Amino acid sequence: MGAVVGRALLKCALVAGLIGAGSAVYSLHVYGAVGALIVASVSGLVLLRVRSQARGESEADVAMT
Repeated sequence: MGAVVGRALLKCALVAGLIGAGSAVYSLHVYGAVGALIVASVSGLVLLRVRSQARGESEADVAMT
């Protein structure tokens, strides 16, 4: 149950980051666009990592040990 909630929150963060970046670019706010793109990219990377771990394709990550 916790994994489902976490995945849903990450998907919401991804969508919010993309929408925030689009609106910031439209209104020419550079710092807002950069912040929103950082949120979207980090949540996307975490979602990819969660998906690979769920499939069992996870390799030992040297940086995490």
